[in-house]
Amino acid sequence: MVERKKENMEIDLMRLLFLYLRKWWLILLCAIIGGGIMYFYTANFVTPMYQAGVTIYVNNIESGQQIDYISGSNLTASQQLVSTYVNIIRSDTVLEKVADSMEMDISAEYIRSIMSASQVGETELFDVYISHPDPEMAALIANAVAEVAPGEIESFVEGSSTKIVDYAKVPESPYSPSYRKNIMLGAAVGVVLIVAILTVRDLLDVRIKREEDLLEISDLPVLGRIPVFTSGKGQKR
Repeated sequence: MVERKKENMEIDLMRLLFLYLRKWWLILLCAIIGGGIMYFYTANFVTPMYQAGVTIYVNNIESGQQIDYISGSNLTASQQLVSTYVNIIRSDTVLEKVADSMEMDISAEYIRSIMSASQVGETELFDVYISHPDPEMAALIANAVAEVAPGEIESFVEGSSTKIVDYAKVPESPYSPSYRKNIMLGAAVGVVLIVAILTVRDLLDVRIKREEDLLEISDLPVLGRIPVFTSGKGQKR
């Protein structure tokens, strides 16, 4: 009985596979429709976001201090300070002064919501990115952070310093949304939906179409079958 069930399960899977192959045109059509819907939605209802960023270098040496060389321990300490600097730059104390320096109707909470900061690999550098629908505003806020944050950070962490490696430039193209990813997502959703519909319809279809269907519901032998005749014009009868 167990072997019979396993055999039936394999037959069912093969039947579903052949069903998908027969309906390849429908699956492809649903993928195109799903991708088209996501393209239309992205183009008309998703606001493009621009990203501008600054790169800041962290040094475990006080600003203005003269040294002959930078030791490995200084580099290691600088790398460890980066995570501290990232947290400080997101604080209310720093961002409120950034907002005040811009002399605009903008709050520290808003800057924090559109700002991201992360270490560049395992180096002494970290990037600060600002995401905004207006590319000029994104660059303006990022550069304001670059002007205010280093001095404020140095006041918190004594014996260290920072330098701006790169200031923000006005981005020429949006970084979000990604049309390619959204179209592929829409196509994948379309394929999953049509495959699920085809599978459910096949599983709920209780009509007897093949000899195997009779064997699944009865142990009686099949005595014969009616063949499908084809006329000279290729039409089935």
